[in-house]
Amino acid sequence: MKPAALEFESRDRRALPDKPLRLAWLDERGHIRSLTGRCIDVSRRRIHVEVPEHIPLDTRIMLRADGLNVAGSASVKYVTRCDRTFILVLDVRD
Repeated sequence: MKPAALEFESRDRRALPDKPLRLAWLDERGHIRSLTGRCIDVSRRRIHVEVPEHIPLDTRIMLRADGLNVAGSASVKYVTRCDRTFILVLDVRD
């Protein structure tokens, strides 16, 4: 069964910075990992998130952001290291 697409309160609205997001994924050993990230931006097709650890490209992510009314799945399309954190670009297209 294909995971549900992200559900947005409004598909074209931009997110306010600093909103927390909860991310969960399976690591390379098949263990469930989770962490809280900081939302930088949300657009119709992409979410930019700052997280404290590296998540590999093409990893399937389940996420939830109650403050933005966002929940569902996405995949990691870009990863950039910024000092002690990482900026992820999550693609919400399935």
